[in-house]
Amino acid sequence: MKYTLYSIFVFVCLFSFFPSFLKGQDKNRHYVRTRLMTKDDGSSFRETITYYNSFGLNDEIREIGASPQGNDLQTFVGYDGAFRKVSESLPRPVGNTNFYNDSNPESYTVYEHSELNRVRESYGPGQTWRENGKSVKYTYLYNTKTGDDHCYCLSAKDVGEDIKVEVKSYDANEVSILRTTDEDGNVTDQFTDHEGKLILTRQKANGIPHDTYIVYDDHGRKRVVLPPLAADALGGYSTFMCSQVEEVQLYGYLYYYDERDRCIKKKLPGCEPIYYVYDRCNYLVLKQDGNDREAGRWQSFQYDRLGRQVIWGFINQNRPHADWIRICKKQNLSIYFRGASYGSENYGYTPVHRISHLCTPLIINYYDNYEYTTIFNEFIGFLNRPGYYSSFSASSLTSRDKLTGQVVALLNDPSKRDYIAYYYDQRGREVQSTMNSAFGFRNYTFTNYDFTGQPVSVRKEHTSIYRDTPPASVDDVDHILTYEYEYDHAGRLSKLYQTYDNDAKVLVAKYEYDEVGRLEKKLLHNETATSTYKYNVRGWPTEINEPRMSQKIYYNENLPQGVTPLYNGNIPCLSNTADNNLTSHFTYDGLNRLVSTKQYRPDGRFIETPEKFTYDKMGNVLTIERSYYDPYPDYLNEMTIQYHGNQIKKVTDESRGHDYYVLRYQDAANKDIEYFYDSNGNLVKNLDNKIGFIKYNIINLPEAVAFNDGNLLTYSYMADGRKVRDSYGSFPIRTSTPLDSIVNNTDPYITEHNDWSEDYYYSGRLYRIATPEGFIRFVNRVGYSIFYSMKDHVGSFRGYWEPGHANGPITFGYPSYHPSGIIYRKPYTDVPFALGGKEFMGTNNLDEYFFGARTMYAIMNRFNQMDPLCENYYSVSPYAYCNNNPVNAIDPDGRDYRLTIDKENNRMIVTAMYYASTQDFGSAQQAVDFWNKQSGNYIYKTKEGDYTLDFSLSVIEVPTDESMNVAQRSSVVTEAFRADKSGIANIYEVVSSFKDSNKNGVTVNGNHIGVKYSRQDENTGAHEVGHTLGLTHSSFGLMTSSSTDPYRSLDLNTVGLKDMITYPIRGKSNSEGRGVAGEGHLSVFNFSYSIGSSYYSVSKWGKIRRR
Repeated sequence: MKYTLYSIFVFVCLFSFFPSFLKGQDKNRHYVRTRLMTKDDGSSFRETITYYNSFGLNDEIREIGASPQGNDLQTFVGYDGAFRKVSESLPRPVGNTNFYNDSNPESYTVYEHSELNRVRESYGPGQTWRENGKSVKYTYLYNTKTGDDHCYCLSAKDVGEDIKVEVKSYDANEVSILRTTDEDGNVTDQFTDHEGKLILTRQKANGIPHDTYIVYDDHGRKRVVLPPLAADALGGYSTFMCSQVEEVQLYGYLYYYDERDRCIKKKLPGCEPIYYVYDRCNYLVLKQDGNDREAGRWQSFQYDRLGRQVIWGFINQNRPHADWIRICKKQNLSIYFRGASYGSENYGYTPVHRISHLCTPLIINYYDNYEYTTIFNEFIGFLNRPGYYSSFSASSLTSRDKLTGQVVALLNDPSKRDYIAYYYDQRGREVQSTMNSAFGFRNYTFTNYDFTGQPVSVRKEHTSIYRDTPPASVDDVDHILTYEYEYDHAGRLSKLYQTYDNDAKVLVAKYEYDEVGRLEKKLLHNETATSTYKYNVRGWPTEINEPRMSQKIYYNENLPQGVTPLYNGNIPCLSNTADNNLTSHFTYDGLNRLVSTKQYRPDGRFIETPEKFTYDKMGNVLTIERSYYDPYPDYLNEMTIQYHGNQIKKVTDESRGHDYYVLRYQDAANKDIEYFYDSNGNLVKNLDNKIGFIKYNIINLPEAVAFNDGNLLTYSYMADGRKVRDSYGSFPIRTSTPLDSIVNNTDPYITEHNDWSEDYYYSGRLYRIATPEGFIRFVNRVGYSIFYSMKDHVGSFRGYWEPGHANGPITFGYPSYHPSGIIYRKPYTDVPFALGGKEFMGTNNLDEYFFGARTMYAIMNRFNQMDPLCENYYSVSPYAYCNNNPVNAIDPDGRDYRLTIDKENNRMIVTAMYYASTQDFGSAQQAVDFWNKQSGNYIYKTKEGDYTLDFSLSVIEVPTDESMNVAQRSSVVTEAFRADKSGIANIYEVVSSFKDSNKNGVTVNGNHIGVKYSRQDENTGAHEVGHTLGLTHSSFGLMTSSSTDPYRSLDLNTVGLKDMITYPIRGKSNSEGRGVAGEGHLSVFNFSYSIGSSYYSVSKWGKIRRR
């Protein structure tokens, strides 16, 4: 009888499983229909139907009429007999099964034959990958006592002010190893201990291991990180003190904690320690890095009673670290807004401690209302413009938790400030912003929206300081730029119009898409020129055709003769007509670093500038060789670079060839030490380039560059990082003169300066206005021309063209690049943009790029300052550019979620995955579903236009048996998490209780969620998922700190959502007291960068609001 029942059960299960492969009639299938209304009367909407099989598994997603031709788009999901997802197709139009011209347009997963259900292989879409066996492979191993799989056992503990590390070796089979082999055979080993902590990452290049160790203390806290060149020293010690080992000081990362596990001291490679001070509520209130210490200051952070940062500035008082800890740790230092009734002291906020009185503010934020306008006369009130909103909502309900105003100081002179006001309509959408800038420029933005919240019209007004007479009123403006947007039925941008002042309207671009929504064509400038784009089955760009430039990108199909195909995303070959139709070939090492390039003429003759690079284990470039063959080698560079840690010590260039090119390494000195760095790791002197000294501001951006010949470059930044002015001059001084006296000098040696005011660039007069597809350039005070820019696959500037000529567009300003992307002819001075679309600063042969957060030395493609995110990439030098792979447009992963910006479709997509056991899957799915339902509900507004915020979160079920205890299930889930190489993985677990009985959920390290069994509801789970997406606690709604808070609800705080977007754009991570939120990685789909409109792919100063 038992056998019979079992047989029937299997039969029913198998029979019920058929619907996931054999589709029946729609009316006979389970489904969920979702409609997003696009008109207020409900007559128009966007519809998505999700179908489920008999086991409740999602097996098809159909977007109704979503293709440009109005066809449905289908995505299919397949499962095996164990209900594991084994395949997922790419979206395709209904009835067009061969849309991708590929027999395998789906991803495919192979599991190992065991009860653990671990992934053995993972294929992405594409027949070429499948037929050549090019999958990502996973092997599960254990360590050995000796040999290739050996692992040191390291532990750390405090000894006074130092950290002592004990070095042993693990016995065999004590540590789990996950070996990941990518499509091109590159291997990464991850070693985890029995608690699931990652202790070692091992990669190999040319058979040589590159080890990165993470050392923990008895409390499980990360204390020391030893990158490859520090890890190599381990064999010589049984114990060591970190302060006494040179390799640890030069390459290692050290962390110190207080009794509440808050990081109070941190040391980065080659830098002086950074000190942190917290108040009683765990808010970071003071911070001091090495340069701050030398300047005798502390950075100050002040919060209101809702936990929002309201003031950031500095205190000119060099009190010892221990004193500040003692003063602050028992006090609640939050402040609150009292408005004009409190007077202008402390800018309307009540000071509760002398820290507030001592602070010189650099950024002041105002929320909830507009009372701040009575404190400062510089704020500009709401303005009326015909056709735009004639009023705004001052209701505290509408503006609650919204940023309503900002005061942003000029770092060179904090008494000069930008005054910015934001105004919202009844639906909480920003309809107007006004800025009165530190130098006197004024910028106003007005926006109209459609029902879904997409902008249909944006009007930008600008008042210059270079006018003959002062403005008579706030309505007296000099320039008006109006943009109008049209969208197709699926919300994709279809047309963009531009009107400058009172001139004729111009159709800037008409956008056309293929049937799955990928940008296929742009018709530019009243449809007089065309750009087209092609992709492979994975959506990787294979061809970019601009009006005067064509680029082909090869991966593993249709390759030129002699090129080895690559499958992991590296580019082995590309050609570009902007490079005289040359074809470039690339080779990489086992760490995906570029090691050599070659170029060939169309006739196949090897001719142009081959390059070779060698690296140390940290990715610091040791040698650079470039030559010109015609027909024999003439070396342009034979550079040998010596280091002290990760910092350059000396460079020797042995090349003696003719100076064919403008950009060459100077090599003006021959000293034992030619490069010098400050306490924060910033380059302050370069003798080879005749730079006598560089002064940095509080955010580590160069404020002044003094050359040995007396020339001087100065830069002015606002406190939020915007560069607003640069100046050039010559001073009859010695380089030993204190730089402060130079920068503050008011004598007439400054001969030239340039200004930036949002999209406007001035060089003594208005010179250029950035536009979405290029720029407007002025030849005098009245005449102007419209230009369109050309970019390659990594966004590098390839020239610009002017429409309206009888024989077609005229092209200007071709910069020239080596195959690696390193520039060898400087860009046209009128439009100084090159690699990645970044500004090239070539004045006085400075030859650097400005990246917004750092500067990069162009001849080496190496940064001059530490990476602010270096702790996300321990194994890589903090000065390396793009992990030494400048050919590809993708930055390294390794963060907790990804923010993808689809500029052509005006979408921002937040993507993350959550690994959960079978028992916890339902709770995790409920939490994730909450966020996915928020898709389309919010808009991120920038000066470039509005972006719809979408969520694409998923739960990966890790099969676990009921017989497993919590620890066993946790181990299996952790192992699956460690195996994930997506860079967006997290863990979701349900636990019986926490040590603190008042906690219902926690998120550790921004990627590990724990939810109490008794509170695994949607509210708690979604709250913790929010932390992994970069959100900290807020004053109301979902992210309030306590689940019993009366303001706790499922509403979202828009200020927090803005952090989810802006932190990845700024390249920073969000934190709250000792808690660290998930870190977002930025990925951009964009082939039409605006010249000079922003140093970021999308403005970090955008505002978010609900539709």
